[in-house]
Amino acid sequence: MAEAAKPAAMAFDAAAGDYDSSFSGTLGGQWLRDAVWQRLRPYMRPGMQVLDLGCGTGEDALWLAQNGCHVVAADNSPAMLTIAADKAKALTGSGHVSTLALDLNALQDSDPQWRERFSLILSNFGALNCVQDLRALVQQLSAWIRPDGVVALTFMGRFCAWESAYFLSRGDRAGLRRWRGRTQARVAGRHIDVRYWSVGEIKRAFGPSFRVVAVHGIGVLLPPSYLFRLVDRRPRLFAKLARHERWASRLWPLSRMADHVLIVVTPRSRAGGRS
Repeated sequence: MAEAAKPAAMAFDAAAGDYDSSFSGTLGGQWLRDAVWQRLRPYMRPGMQVLDLGCGTGEDALWLAQNGCHVVAADNSPAMLTIAADKAKALTGSGHVSTLALDLNALQDSDPQWRERFSLILSNFGALNCVQDLRALVQQLSAWIRPDGVVALTFMGRFCAWESAYFLSRGDRAGLRRWRGRTQARVAGRHIDVRYWSVGEIKRAFGPSFRVVAVHGIGVLLPPSYLFRLVDRRPRLFAKLARHERWASRLWPLSRMADHVLIVVTPRSRAGGRS
């Protein structure tokens, strides 16, 4: 798996330089990331230990630290980690960010020995789609999360209404690519293997060890990043859609039709939980 993961690391190294300008720094990207953050707030508290898997350029890690969390930001892309570390140097406040090189497809080769378990493990915007063996990842998460902790995973789902409508209206079968569940994506001119997981697949993989407490669509009413130009052309329309995103994202089946899906799970040993 380690050799298979290298093309992905190289692709994201190449994409790192303009990732913020093409996604995180755009209006659409800010709306989507804020949708995730609002869903995370009920599970956060100052001083908690957080693991950010597939941290990219560190936007989530910095936000968590600014809210008082101590974050380990992990990624398989050295270039992404360098940008995240540079951002963390300017961080002020009670939180802290450290970075770690970690390959989610070769955890058996680089299993870090944490001094303590994490209260929150986050993976945002598609790192999970580069994972080839979900069950191996679940096993590691079980070892890394506190009994009363929360795992929040945002991944690209099997069906995106925006994407399907856009491509099929143009007579382009690319709109069907997710339906197969496995394909190649082009990142910074390089092709990488990706998996488009269904919510059912995620639930089955996590089922033995974790309990699902919430499923939310992220980008139900807002377009995927490659269509953010539509947001720039019609800012008032999409501002209205963004305001309704939180309401729509929790409704079935809309929550399964978004560009991304956020699933929140807790260890089965945990008593109670959020619905």
